[in-house]
Amino acid sequence: MGDTAALAADWITVVAAHAGAGASTVALAISDAAAATDRRVHLVEAAHPRRSGLIAAASAELGTDAAGAWRRGSRDRVTIDRRVADVEPGGWPALSISEEPAVTVLDLGLPAPEDLGWLAADRTSTVIVCRPTVPGVRLTEHVLSQLAGQPVVVAVVGPARWPRAVKASFGPQLRELRSRGRMVRVPVDGRLQTAGLTGDRLPKGVEAAGRSLAALLMPAVPPQPRHRHRAAASQPGAAGETR
Repeated sequence: MGDTAALAADWITVVAAHAGAGASTVALAISDAAAATDRRVHLVEAAHPRRSGLIAAASAELGTDAAGAWRRGSRDRVTIDRRVADVEPGGWPALSISEEPAVTVLDLGLPAPEDLGWLAADRTSTVIVCRPTVPGVRLTEHVLSQLAGQPVVVAVVGPARWPRAVKASFGPQLRELRSRGRMVRVPVDGRLQTAGLTGDRLPKGVEAAGRSLAALLMPAVPPQPRHRHRAAASQPGAAGETR
């Protein structure tokens, strides 16, 4: 979006490694987790309006900004802004001083190749979202190579057990992140697959994954509760638990 759209260093950016990865779900889960710790959160979706994953995620619609470029909604302590028109806005939406957020989460969706260099230059904390498929992990490795040296967490949206071919396709950067506990599994939820994101609370498994991601991105956020009602292999925590 040009020079007026530079990212602040303390923002959290969420990008999809490939189409259909689930970036908007992950961005909303992180936002809800931060809001649950009494932080005010600003969630901004950069996708074209026809590709919006957050179109129904707000519990209340608040209209558009003065320029008519962003449509605003609210969800508890999360303020959601998404694009209105085909033309890209000239900068990011701003909140009033009284609404100044403690956390800004930017859902970039599937970025163009040239955008990855721009993203790396701004040095934000980045979450890369992928599915546990051979193409998915290979594309994730490629994105990681474009963000070398930047704080990165990988969110893998899928089942606890991965096919052997998927694990064999891990590149060196993915293996390192997994060994360091910077890979989090986000469970697939049937309701979300059917209805999409709404103003309702996220499923418990997705919420737990959001807390795990938030704890990695913002160390002051309380980590995911330790008590477990199921076997560790089925929990949406660190993907290093996956067998």
